[in-house]
Amino acid sequence: MWQPPAMGSPVTHFPLEDLPTEEVDRQEAVYTGLADAVRSLLEATLTASPSALAASLPAVSAVTAALRVAQTDGPLGVRHNGRGRTWSWGNAVIGPRNATAPPLEVVRPAAGGPVTASVVLGPAHQDQPGVLHPGAAVKLLDHLMGVVAADGRRLTMTGTLRITHHRPTPLGAVSLAGWITGEEGSKVLVHAELADASGVVTVEAEGIFVVPRWAR
Repeated sequence: MWQPPAMGSPVTHFPLEDLPTEEVDRQEAVYTGLADAVRSLLEATLTASPSALAASLPAVSAVTAALRVAQTDGPLGVRHNGRGRTWSWGNAVIGPRNATAPPLEVVRPAAGGPVTASVVLGPAHQDQPGVLHPGAAVKLLDHLMGVVAADGRRLTMTGTLRITHHRPTPLGAVSLAGWITGEEGSKVLVHAELADASGVVTVEAEGIFVVPRWAR
């Protein structure tokens, strides 16, 4: 049974893996395909009839048992191979190995401009029928804002978030945008927005992200 590692050191967050970049890419492709299949399974269970669910239970249980035969310590943290390749396969928002991740597609601007992202959200992320769960919106915004605060040159962690929900967000395609609004020593101030498929902003966020002492 996997146990969470002790926190508090850079090694905890960024373990080194002796894997060639080509092998990392190969494994990532395998994990992405499996996560996509499991993600489809999760969505199917939300709309399948009781009889279909009962009939499928033995097969799903058998696959789960097969996957538990050879377990590792789990895809935790941001790993790297020392050759410029990093990966975060278990991330709850973008992890290609995590079927509960939407997954969010983040785009960093070449020069200037906001960091943007887009994703199509289905029933696995709903609150009321057809409406995005407010907590799911916060998760997406928090991740995007972390990317914004890091700015490709430092490590930051969430300090505080203030969320304003203007209106319910329909399920389906959503887009996000975020940018730095100020810096105060080790603190980075970030603003972000989440918009529905028509471009209407439904949720806004203000956050303070902090560079941890050991990363300064």
